[in-house]
Amino acid sequence: MERDGDLRAEMRKEIRYRLGTLAVFTWEGADHRTLKGEGVTRDISVQGAYILTPTSPPADCVVRLDLMLPPLAGPNTAMRITGEARVIRVDHRSGNIGMNGFAVVTDDLNQWGLMAAGLESEMALAGMEFEPMKVVTN
Repeated sequence: MERDGDLRAEMRKEIRYRLGTLAVFTWEGADHRTLKGEGVTRDISVQGAYILTPTSPPADCVVRLDLMLPPLAGPNTAMRITGEARVIRVDHRSGNIGMNGFAVVTDDLNQWGLMAAGLESEMALAGMEFEPMKVVTN
């Protein structure tokens, strides 16, 4: 007999990597206002992520994500992944067990951009427009 968690894991198309990093996300509420939340990723893949947060958007809505990756080499090498994804699952804490969180996925990898963290603010000060680098996969 399979548990729901086992079935979900089998449905995944991509390998997920454990990574706890800052996630900032926005979505449009029912009253058409932009709502914002913050959390920490539990894991990420090429097509999605799971975010632990006290503020979850509703299932099946589109969120704009900014994931701040830790520096790989040196203090000024932090990177940011930005893009849009659809919320496919929202988990709410039961009593004092577990944490709130939600899963997102994108079918269009062209939705994701990668850039050096902090670069967009420097470009804005210089009067330049920012266009994130697209992630290219084969």
